[in-house]
Amino acid sequence: MHKPFEILEEWVKQGRIRLSAPFPAFSEVPGALDEADRPDAPAEDLPAHLKDDELFAFAMKDVKSLGWSDAPLTTRAPVELEAHDVEAEALRELEEFMRRDNVEWEHSPEYIEGTVHPHGKLYLNDLRSGRFSIQAHLDLHGLVLQDARFVLDEFILESVRAGFTCVRVIHGKGKHSHKHHPVLKENIQRWLASRRMSRHVIAYTSARVCDGGGGAVYVLLRR
Repeated sequence: MHKPFEILEEWVKQGRIRLSAPFPAFSEVPGALDEADRPDAPAEDLPAHLKDDELFAFAMKDVKSLGWSDAPLTTRAPVELEAHDVEAEALRELEEFMRRDNVEWEHSPEYIEGTVHPHGKLYLNDLRSGRFSIQAHLDLHGLVLQDARFVLDEFILESVRAGFTCVRVIHGKGKHSHKHHPVLKENIQRWLASRRMSRHVIAYTSARVCDGGGGAVYVLLRR
């Protein structure tokens, strides 16, 4: 049988190979771990029939705090989320925004305006801004078209005779009409621009929010 390492013993005797000093035992090495602390030391048997919290306490019994922080741990109470209606909240914010007059009312889809007299455009800014004093007002709520037309004509004529310059006509937004269609609002623009009324009306605009907004109009009259 071939034994290639047998010659090594002869070479050692002849001094051709020098063996290194034997390694010290692990326990003789300075700073060596105790037998119980060695990584390959057998684990301590855990007591049987322990609950999870008791088992954790047993396993951590020899653990020492590093002392890196003595600050007590603080906990916050859980945040309670309240359900809310997103659409209703957005509507409330919009109403509040409009109430503070932070929006140009003429850009609203409910806004209407018109000039009957050729120079009516000169007064639109002042009229929509409420700079004219309202001297009389008329409420057309609940009237059918025929009655509303008659009452409006009489009101305009009486206001002109009284020397009024600016009046307010409340026509509503059509919430109680068929399909919520603002019938009076559409017709009042045509009535104010009619041949009979054009002799007395200069211009009209939707009222400010505080005076009815899209449910009313300011009417500027000729003296």
